[in-house]
Amino acid sequence: MSAAQVLPTMESALFNPDTGRLDAVRIARELNVSVAIIADAIGRKAPGVRKSPDASSLQGELRRLYRIWVSLVDLYAGDKTSARIFLNAPNRNLENRAPIEFIESGDLAPLELFVDAMNVRQPV
Repeated sequence: MSAAQVLPTMESALFNPDTGRLDAVRIARELNVSVAIIADAIGRKAPGVRKSPDASSLQGELRRLYRIWVSLVDLYAGDKTSARIFLNAPNRNLENRAPIEFIESGDLAPLELFVDAMNVRQPV
């Protein structure tokens, strides 16, 4: 299996072109949520995230959101509209919670596991 088959495609629009780092404002825009939701998801305060959306101190947690988003877009063959619908629709495999609820509450681990299982086509 080649690296192209294993690794999801890169979503360069989510990176600040000047610093090359993930940008919370760009991620919020892509997921169609507020910066405050992204801040909550990564355990930070919204004003600080708005002030420095690509701070190096945010990168670890922003990478988690990035991996979730890129994996979903890949699962939907690049169809971002379908990926957004998936995020907002209740899912029986998540106790009828919408995946976005995990992002809003900052509880990313169950969503990461679920998306990983979907990517390898494992039953959940």
